[in-house]
This record gives sequence, C-alpha cells and structure tokens, in this order.
Amino acid sequence: MGFFKASGLGKECDKAAQILKSFIDKGKIPKQAIANAYGVAIFTGFRAGMYLAGGGGSGVVIARLSDGSWSPPSAFSVRSGSFGLVYGVDVYDCVCVLNTQDAVDAYTVSEVSLGGAVALAAGPMSIPTQMKDVKPVWVYTKSRGFYGGVTVDGTVISQRPEMNAEFYGAKLSSGQILKGNVTAQNGATKWPAGATKLTETLKLAEGKQADSTVLQDISNEPTPGDLQE
Repeated sequence: MGFFKASGLGKECDKAAQILKSFIDKGKIPKQAIANAYGVAIFTGFRAGMYLAGGGGSGVVIARLSDGSWSPPSAFSVRSGSFGLVYGVDVYDCVCVLNTQDAVDAYTVSEVSLGGAVALAAGPMSIPTQMKDVKPVWVYTKSRGFYGGVTVDGTVISQRPEMNAEFYGAKLSSGQILKGNVTAQNGATKWPAGATKLTETLKLAEGKQADSTVLQDISNEPTPGDLQE
C-alpha cells in the first residue's frame, strides 16, 4: 500500500497534488474555498477490515502565510478513529479546508483527533456569504469515485518529524514549517523544488495562473478514492 505511506515528503506532496487535482477536475471544491483558506490538509486513509478493525494513511498540511503565499508542507500520518463509512468502502481521499487559524494550529501539536480540537463539516459546493456559516474545517471526501459519504470525525492525525527532518535537512517542528520558518541546512532542503506539483495545483485550485507544464506531469491515474473493488 505504497500510496498510503509514500516514501519521503516529496512523494507525499506529489500524492497530495494528484488527489487535490482529482477534486478540482471534477469541480468538487469551489475555488473560493481554497482562495480563502488559512490552510489545507490532504490525505488518503483506509480501514483494514469490517467495523474499523484497523487502518491508517498519510498526508501533508500547508498553511497560508502573511503575504498570501503557501507555507512549506508538513507530513503527518493518519490513524482510523470512529469515522463513519457509507457505501461499504474502505479507502478514501480527503481534502480538509482549514478556515481558521485555530484549525491550522491543530496540526502543529504532536497528535490531534479530527472533530475534537476543531469542528468539522461537510464541504459546501457554494460558499456561505455569512461568516457565522463558515465552519472551522470543511471536509471533502471521495471513495470509489463517489464524492462525499465518508466522515472523518475521530481520525487521529500525528506528526511525522523524521520525514520532515529528512526533507528539510533539519529538525523542524510542524509549527515552524507552517509559519514558513524553513532555511536551507547545508543545501539539504528540497523546498520548494520537491513540492512544485503541489504548489502549482494549489494555484490552480485558487483560480490563479499555474504552470501548465508542471500540471501535465501530475499523474492522471486513479487515486485510492477512485478505485473500485
């Protein structure tokens, strides 16, 4: 299950770009949702057996910086919680649009349970005009090609400091990464080159001009959430 535990943060970013683009291509995430977001978390999760006998996954989170650009990515792992499953599926793709700073900050702790630290809601297809209707996290899911139908309440997100350290060439906390405090260590850092597909896909998701040559390099193969039995 290499797609669930990609080897290295660069591959995690490529996976996230592929997943996000699959939502964009189907028009399942409004551009304004990404354009207004404080952050975005993208991951694939799975369950290993009936009644949530076990499961996991992995992904990345990025945050909006003060100049409007995106932070470097921080890696995390996923552990199944008491999320609901519809259609009998056991694999899903998930994009969490983080609408508040508190929602972003939840990803800076060593471990957090989705739906516990901040409230979750199914991602809307039309953006509310009233701020009171904007939930801290909008969740967009896809499983076996069906959009929606999987809730991720109780899913546990854990930092992956070793993967971040390997990618950036230094031990950095998720908080430092999501604030953009990443400096090359002896030339070892692979940011931003190792996440180009993801950063260009985010531009596309926001409705901005993106590098078409980079987008063309993103795999069009089905993501786990598209796969059928």
